Amino acid sequence: MARITGWFTSGRLYAIGTLLLLCVAIARLVPTYTLFNETSDEPFHIACGMEWLDQGTYTYERQHPPLARVAMALGPYLMGSRSQGLKLATQEGNAILYSGGDYWRTLTAARIGNLPFLVIACAAIFLWGRRWFTTAAGFWAALLFLNLPPVLGHAGLATLDMACTAAVVVALYQLMRCLEDPGWRRFLWLGVALSLAFLTKFSGPGFVIASGLAAVVYLVLARRQELAKVLRLRPLLGGSALMLGVIFVLLWAGYRFHLTPTPIEEGSQEVIDAHLPAGVRNVAYAIAELPLPLTDLFRGFGALALHQKTGHENYLFGQFSQYGWWYFFPVALAVKTPIPFLLLSFAGLFLVLRGMRSRPWPQVLTALFPIAILLTCLSSSIDIGVRHLLPIYPFLALLAGNAIANSLERRRPFIAGAALLLAGWTVAESWIAHPDYLAYFNQLAGSRPERILCDSDLDWGQDLNRLSKRLRELGVDRVAIAYFGNAPLERFDLPQLQPVMPYDETTGYVAISVRALYLTHAQRGYYDWLWRHQPVERIGKSIYLYDIK
Repeated sequence: MARITGWFTSGRLYAIGTLLLLCVAIARLVPTYTLFNETSDEPFHIACGMEWLDQGTYTYERQHPPLARVAMALGPYLMGSRSQGLKLATQEGNAILYSGGDYWRTLTAARIGNLPFLVIACAAIFLWGRRWFTTAAGFWAALLFLNLPPVLGHAGLATLDMACTAAVVVALYQLMRCLEDPGWRRFLWLGVALSLAFLTKFSGPGFVIASGLAAVVYLVLARRQELAKVLRLRPLLGGSALMLGVIFVLLWAGYRFHLTPTPIEEGSQEVIDAHLPAGVRNVAYAIAELPLPLTDLFRGFGALALHQKTGHENYLFGQFSQYGWWYFFPVALAVKTPIPFLLLSFAGLFLVLRGMRSRPWPQVLTALFPIAILLTCLSSSIDIGVRHLLPIYPFLALLAGNAIANSLERRRPFIAGAALLLAGWTVAESWIAHPDYLAYFNQLAGSRPERILCDSDLDWGQDLNRLSKRLRELGVDRVAIAYFGNAPLERFDLPQLQPVMPYDETTGYVAISVRALYLTHAQRGYYDWLWRHQPVERIGKSIYLYDIK
């Protein structure tokens, strides 16, 4: 009996339970690999990763760093797939997927490359909860995180957002450990974690920096004495130097230690011409064009900044905008997250902030980090999905997990029962959503969520395979189609195809992606004639099928 009690008190049972939850989550994802065809971005990422592995270059697109893309391309690479030499990344990615003769096997191998990031994120959540809350809180946080449809949806694809989520939570975990014990080992691990954040997705460092600033401001204003005891000048300077050195080496390794010349841009040339005499301008040009490390990294940041400046095709509440809305991500979070999980998260946030003066500072920072991440997203002009906010979920899960653990510790039947009911509701929402985790919306969105969001939150081109199967079942020999996605139509055994014209009505079977119908109508007024008809059914979650007489 004492031995069994020891298992409970040591936390081993909770650790084993978390591992089992992770195995169940992975088992739930596996069937989706061969149900959903490639989403719009997957072939692009696979092509970029394969170029890094096979060609030793990284030229298709620099707006995202290479690490997660390499992870997605590694499976196909080990199976024998190689670069196909096409100029456009999406075409290259599709060629890679079909090059081995088994499209679904290659796509599955690419998607499996995302699972390590799910494992890392789950482990970090459990360790975070165990260290700064309770072991039970870490278990409940992992349970909730692994039952969130947005998490499962993006963990099951060969895309970057799950990798970014794992990198952000690990980097902030190491930051907290470093604040606890600023020894050289902690700075070393912080450097490794920050490097991973930089190498998975460029929004990751932004989230980490914003959260780090929130931590510094809070500690300086409210816990200055504790901070002074921990941070001493000499260890801080030495540890920071070590950390920066580790970051430099690992980032450069991520770009294969390339030394790339920096092209002279028109603005730079004008500055040199204006301030230097003619005799030394050529020398200045030569210096400026010297091969330098991490040039591709800085080009990537520049490409992302340009994307932010030029905006994107954004949709919200039936409206189109090139530059988005400040409230896009709060809305997306509100309708894409299970309601019981939101309630538990708010309860956990209130629990920590209500007594923040007496709370341990790591718990307060856990509450501040999701606020910092959300505020960081408000200024984004690329409003195309809650996936860009995915790193907020580990911290909301920790707050929610602590709320459950706290309610059980107090042994108040009503509060404990309510917390367990909300946890059970969250799990039930996830299982009901299977396999359409990607297109999940909660009850606030109603039966027509496309009136609110229609991009990667709902339609990422994932249901073309389902459409093909359904049309064969119906015996359709001709269909007009407007498909949003990059999957090649000719590869999916579709009947004779014709395009859906924006302004000219057609008859017979018509299949149109939700995004194509709603976003282009909001943007350009396309498919007005189609709105007069009712679809006979919905294929998956993202394609309307009409039979127009």
